Amino acid sequence: MSERLRTEVSSGSRVEVPSPEDMRRQLEGRVEVVEASRERYAALESLLSGGRWKRRLRVEPGALETVLRHEAAFHEAMDRIQRRAQMDGWPVHAPVLVMLRDVWVLRSRLEALVRKRLDALAPVSGAPSLVEELSRLEKLVVEAIPLEPIPGEVRLLEGDTADAVFVLRLYVAIIGALVLGPGVHRWGGAPVVFALLVLLIGLIVQGVVSSGRYWLTSQRLVWKPYSGEPVQIPLRSVLEDGLQTSFLGVRVLGERKLFIQDVARGHLLAVLMELRRHPSLDFARTERLADVLCFKVTLEGVLLPGGASGKGYAVLRPGYVAFLPENRGTQVLRAITGSRSSPKVRAGEIPHLIEQLRYLPSEAGFDACVERAVAAAGGVRWSAWESRYDASTPVWKEIRLQTQAPGSSPGSLRGKVDWSQQAEAMRLLADWPRR
Repeated sequence: MSERLRTEVSSGSRVEVPSPEDMRRQLEGRVEVVEASRERYAALESLLSGGRWKRRLRVEPGALETVLRHEAAFHEAMDRIQRRAQMDGWPVHAPVLVMLRDVWVLRSRLEALVRKRLDALAPVSGAPSLVEELSRLEKLVVEAIPLEPIPGEVRLLEGDTADAVFVLRLYVAIIGALVLGPGVHRWGGAPVVFALLVLLIGLIVQGVVSSGRYWLTSQRLVWKPYSGEPVQIPLRSVLEDGLQTSFLGVRVLGERKLFIQDVARGHLLAVLMELRRHPSLDFARTERLADVLCFKVTLEGVLLPGGASGKGYAVLRPGYVAFLPENRGTQVLRAITGSRSSPKVRAGEIPHLIEQLRYLPSEAGFDACVERAVAAAGGVRWSAWESRYDASTPVWKEIRLQTQAPGSSPGSLRGKVDWSQQAEAMRLLADWPRR
């Protein structure tokens, strides 16, 4: 038998099988490609295994980049080897095929590890894909997050969860100590009580350590914990049902997973994110629209449909005033976004919605949104030409606007503005007909 050929007996026939050296020559470098991929997969698997894997990956980002760069060559080499083995009838235990199977097992193990790491950071779905999920992992872990606003970005809302978390956990700890303390003391004595106190204090400390600051911009949500790495979630990446509110805060599912524990402003954050993530409200302005004033009012003399409240908010413009009932905030938000899955809007959050509309590119767009909101909420809209401003009462004391449609009793809006809004109110009302 030639040194370059081996003979296999299969089904009574003799099949000449090339030696491993001949296989390498026939495959024209494909075996070397697979071997190189084996080294790259093993190196990346080592980086992603164990604790502090993100830190190691940031130190050696090239390990991920080289896998992505050579993945197409690996698949080409694998396909070529399998076709040649099938065409020439190579046995399954041929060294090249054994090596190929081992590398595929290693790649599958890496693929599962990458999905596990990605699932800890962001929502994942569908069949695993090493290339797609490695690309996502690279973007989430390796790419730097700009903490300051980028060009064209406006900071809309800021919050610090440290105070809220501390108060909440302190309250839980005190209640726990009062409820559990006496029983624990009778059951286990002073040592057990001491252990309970240590546990409750640890609960408070852990909450403060895991707290941080966040800010919402016109394009993304940024979270900067006091200990740990920053996280950003582009608003356009938030899933359809990716805003989940609770009394503790808001959970966001988008490019990343994130829970912000802010009892005071978590719900408002969710409402503003719902508004800002909508494609039709992907605002380009960085300056707010002028000539807009929103303040709390009471509507009198007008019966509203569907149980809408007579208490609410007025949107004052040079040519009209619109009234939005305080118990129809959800309808206002849905009218603006066109979405039926919007979170519920609390009464005090309506002015924040109007404030965001001031970033619309045009006055016509703002007025159209307000008109849709009035229709959906069952409010009213009066033009300046059919209304009268009662100038006998100073603006700082009360603003009173009246109107009377033909064949109906007069309706009026009464409300007060904050001291910071008084000059703007006087300017907007200067050209209104007076009573």
